[in-house]
Parts: sequence; C-alpha cells; structure tokens
Amino acid sequence: MFSANRHVVTVTLLLAFGFASQALAQPDVNPPPPLTGHGSQIGEHRRAALKMCTDGIKFDSDRYVTCMTKQGEEP
Repeated sequence: MFSANRHVVTVTLLLAFGFASQALAQPDVNPPPPLTGHGSQIGEHRRAALKMCTDGIKFDSDRYVTCMTKQGEEP
C-alpha cells in the first residue's frame, strides 16, 4: 500500500511539474518589433544640438538637459 501511494504521489508531482513548465515555456504573445534601423529621422537642428551638448564632453544629465533646452530641443 505504501509503495502504491508513493507511486500516485510521484506521478501527480511529475504531471504538476510538467504542466507548470509548459506554462512557463509559452512564447511572448506580443514580441517587440525587430530593430531595422528605419526609425524616426533626426532633424538637422536636433542633430546640431546633440553634437553641441554631447560631443567630447563627459555626460552629465543636468548639463545635458540645460543645454538641449537652451537649444530649443526636448532633452
């Protein structure tokens, strides 16, 4: 009787782990789009502002935000 109960418990646990692993293995329903390089284009004014605010300068968040705002661009 003891071995029969152990067999039932073992089969039940194996089935439970099997179904749990299937649920975890389901693919993402909405994967992110592939990176193709065809994103939004940067305008010349923004490109110049970015170059002025970041080129050859150690990055500092506050300085960057101030510089981009002075140039009339969103940080």
